[in-house]
Amino acid sequence: MPSLSTHHNNLEIIALYRQSWPVHAIVNKLAARGIDVTWGTVKHVIKRYQSGKIGYRLLADKGTHTSKSTVKKVIKAAGYTASSPRYGQMVREPNKLKRVLFSKAVIADNDNFDNIIFTDECSVQLHDNKVIIYREKDSVAPVLPKPKHPLKVHVWAGISRRGTTSILIFENIMTSAFYINSILATGLIPFINRVYPDTHRFQQDNDPKHTANATKDFMKQQNINWWDVWPAESPDFNPIEMVWSMMKSRLS
Repeated sequence: MPSLSTHHNNLEIIALYRQSWPVHAIVNKLAARGIDVTWGTVKHVIKRYQSGKIGYRLLADKGTHTSKSTVKKVIKAAGYTASSPRYGQMVREPNKLKRVLFSKAVIADNDNFDNIIFTDECSVQLHDNKVIIYREKDSVAPVLPKPKHPLKVHVWAGISRRGTTSILIFENIMTSAFYINSILATGLIPFINRVYPDTHRFQQDNDPKHTANATKDFMKQQNINWWDVWPAESPDFNPIEMVWSMMKSRLS
């Protein structure tokens, strides 16, 4: 077991490392505190810390340390297990109320979304390295080629009770002008004229390109009935998100 002074030095190194101090700065900082450590020692301590082989909590009342493995055992004995977190859309406080009010209004109106065209964009990377291979236990895993810059494309589409729009695929950055000329004019308006000649509601999120003055002017000129009630930070309300999920699953 390391001496208390050595353990204290390790904790000092780790504390500075966790604050994003580079190795040479850690050496200089400790030297200023009267702690003589070499560049190699600092690198070694950091490497052991990264691999979980060094304890980093000091029990102040006993002057001892608790290793990572000990902490894991205690957590397990307490009935807890480790897993990756599930992530969802971050919703700020002002928008939480807007989401509730929107939902209540839809329920109160008994809205069945018969004439709503739900639209959205998403990005797809065509090489995500999530590949599983089967090989004999003693064989060497094959090396698969990986592009330095995987192809990434953007996709726009819309869905409704009466059918789907065309899928538009593009690589360039979307601007308000591109959204108007290449998406609304090419993808949305022909679908409205063909499938919803009587009445429609056009849903889109609150992306700045969707709500730009030029975009709003174009929608007004083309009689696009924008359903301008969509709460911000609410992709989970849009059923097309499930389409994107299935599409990405097929492509991965």
